[in-house]
Amino acid sequence: MVIKVTRYLLLMGILFVQACTTTDLRQPQQGGNTTPANPEVDNVEPVITGRVSDPFLRARILADMLFEASMAFDDNRLLLPPGNNAYDRYMEVLSFEPDNQVALQGIQDIVDRYVAMANQAIQIGQFDNAEAYLNRAASINPGQSNIIEARRVLNLEQGVGREYFTLDPQELTTQSLAMMSQLGSIGEFVRDYDATFLITARSDAEARWIYQIMREAVGGYRLRGNVTLGPQPTVQVNIPQT
Repeated sequence: MVIKVTRYLLLMGILFVQACTTTDLRQPQQGGNTTPANPEVDNVEPVITGRVSDPFLRARILADMLFEASMAFDDNRLLLPPGNNAYDRYMEVLSFEPDNQVALQGIQDIVDRYVAMANQAIQIGQFDNAEAYLNRAASINPGQSNIIEARRVLNLEQGVGREYFTLDPQELTTQSLAMMSQLGSIGEFVRDYDATFLITARSDAEARWIYQIMREAVGGYRLRGNVTLGPQPTVQVNIPQT
């Protein structure tokens, strides 16, 4: 919360400085008679084609909109739910100020986050999720290079054969001989097919132990793979297609 408030104050400061350098559109003309002011009218700031004439009010509105967009981004509300997400908030800013660099960068950050989420999903074999993330990124900027590359990797990974080995949690906890034998067999399977693997473990320590037993079973062969955390321990073996 401190970070978000600090970010809001920084935005207000930037926009306030910009406001101070903005020419006042309501300077009185020099000389001649002037019509007496009507306080009920003069206290109403007109909004014409999405623009606010008072620079200080404009700065406040922009800061509020950018702060809401930033909060939605931090909460991972990128394109969803409809009407309450970071993309919609940034687009509102751009409708108010089309060249706002903070909003333009925010939209780019949304695309990049979706691509990162897709790459993570690909690594653990969640291809439907990866496809959904890439589709959302492409709905914003379909030609972006990292989207194209992530989709290429997804297509390759979808053509890889996979074997899944479920590990008994209790046997893992006790590091039993039966579990060591199973992990040794999995390590040999990975070696024989020149495959890669994904270990899902309940903790970093458990993942390291699983990998250690698999590696010891294959001697000097270099096992290649990744590790992720989850409630059900498994080893996913990715077999390259020839």
